[in-house]
Amino acid sequence: MRRDERTARNADKTTGGDAAAEGTAAGKAHLRLLADVVAGEKARIARAGRIAAMADLLWIAQAYLLALAIAGLAAGDMQAMAGASLLSLFALPAVAASVIALIAILRLMLTLLASRLATAAAERVKTDLRDRLLRGLAGAAPSTALPGAGAVAAAIADQVEAIGPYVRRFLPLRPRLTLVPLGILLAAFIANWMVAVILLVAGPLIPVFMALIGMRAKAAADGQHGELARMSAFLLDRLRGLDTLRLIGALERTDKAVAEAGDRFRVATMKVLKIAFLSSTVLELFSALGIAFVAVYVGFSLLGQVSGGTWGTPMDLFTGLFVLLLAPEFFSPLRAFAAAYHDKANAEAAAKVLLELPLAASATPVAAVTAAASLPKTSPALTFRDLTLSPGGRAVISGLNLELPAGHRLLVAGPSGAGKSTLIDALTGLRPVDGGAILIDGLDLAALDLSLWRSRLAFLSQEPRLFFGSVRSNLARAERDASEAEMWAALELAGARALVEQMPMGLATRLGEDGFGLSVGEARRIALARAALRREPLMLIADEPTAGLDDETAAVVIAGLERLSAGRTSIIASHDPNALAMRGLRLDITQQPQRETEGVA
Repeated sequence: MRRDERTARNADKTTGGDAAAEGTAAGKAHLRLLADVVAGEKARIARAGRIAAMADLLWIAQAYLLALAIAGLAAGDMQAMAGASLLSLFALPAVAASVIALIAILRLMLTLLASRLATAAAERVKTDLRDRLLRGLAGAAPSTALPGAGAVAAAIADQVEAIGPYVRRFLPLRPRLTLVPLGILLAAFIANWMVAVILLVAGPLIPVFMALIGMRAKAAADGQHGELARMSAFLLDRLRGLDTLRLIGALERTDKAVAEAGDRFRVATMKVLKIAFLSSTVLELFSALGIAFVAVYVGFSLLGQVSGGTWGTPMDLFTGLFVLLLAPEFFSPLRAFAAAYHDKANAEAAAKVLLELPLAASATPVAAVTAAASLPKTSPALTFRDLTLSPGGRAVISGLNLELPAGHRLLVAGPSGAGKSTLIDALTGLRPVDGGAILIDGLDLAALDLSLWRSRLAFLSQEPRLFFGSVRSNLARAERDASEAEMWAALELAGARALVEQMPMGLATRLGEDGFGLSVGEARRIALARAALRREPLMLIADEPTAGLDDETAAVVIAGLERLSAGRTSIIASHDPNALAMRGLRLDITQQPQRETEGVA
């Protein structure tokens, strides 16, 4: 018994450790995303950082010349000093001013070049990220769970934009944080080791306290981005249903809800600003303290009250001015880091939102076979060979083997969530298989030109999309050069001819967005007619074609599907017994392997 208890406790510890590891991996997913999106611009960003660091380090020369010139003015006999040595020539105000101005111009040019490189890198990262998001959304399977349209729009516009300052301001700081403080610290150490010690003690306090404040800033930024996504989705939803809200008299309640959403976003934004002001206060405090300690030390040293820290000789005016001019620039990269830390927090919060969206690869992979000749000429045979599909890591189809002859019908049965839509997504090439292969006339589907393959399919989804415009323009999306006679024939086949004839302007009747003005069944029949209009499709695919329809409308859609799929390779997924009563090979996903319940159509 005790051994069993010990085993159970060990198992619990292992499980807990695995869960913690998974949580850690999930927590770092947004960091991996940020690293991935900037990977292509790392060299440009590093070059911008090195150039900016070089511009900062030139201040050492400027400070040296400025201190030398001021010390020379205080010494008085300028001409005698100029003749004494070549170095003393720089003590002359005119010479020193000219050289300092040249260095300032060089610093300005280097700073502008670094800024230009960093800005170009940020724009490329944002462009690539938006391209990947749009390609990922366009290539997402119909069954893919996505946030609301408002949240997607906010992600593409605002969340991607939040990555820009992170790339432009934060990432180029890394070389500056390494090189500039070390360079200035070395120069200060050569001039006076006590000043170097003061800077060395005061400098690290800024990142330490900024990191502590940054934890709060990160949480506030997460909340702000979450509120922005929710508010965008809420506003778009209310705008889409504005006519309905007006009809039911809910405009006043909607106004109040919009105001509350705006207030929540305002509060979240003010929390971020509050922490930003707090961090600026901490930053300036420690910078001012560090510079003040250096100034006090230099002052007492020049007065002869302090003698430590020098290299054997008392501190003179030149050395005191030189280290005083170096002190503010020592803190400059640290202050820039503190200011840009909020850009990092915003970028990480944005990356967490972007993780919820499908993201395509940086470079579009080239298909192994892209020639149009690789596609079958006629309706093909379909083969599933050891097919495994595991959306979200859960195997809904495992080791499926099936052969469907060309021109025959496959009826895919199973309850909602069993994997019917996942199978259809794989057939359309919108999701990769997790094992095995799908063969089209013996060719691996993954080796075909998938965009060309999809263009040759007649597809009827569970939620067909109709667009704002006339019935004619919606049908023409299947075949742009289709004649009016072909459209009426397709409507006849789909059982929708009488529906369109009763419309005020027939084919010219305008439909609202998402088929506004039509019932679910009417929209489904128009979509079926659009699928029927496609000339010589290689395959017909229908996903839950009768979902949400009354028996009479469902019978019309089923009759249209029977006519449209006759003699053509067809896959019809449904849990409707009437749809599954059609003749064909039946596949029950919950009862693999497949079984024939009807004669082959």
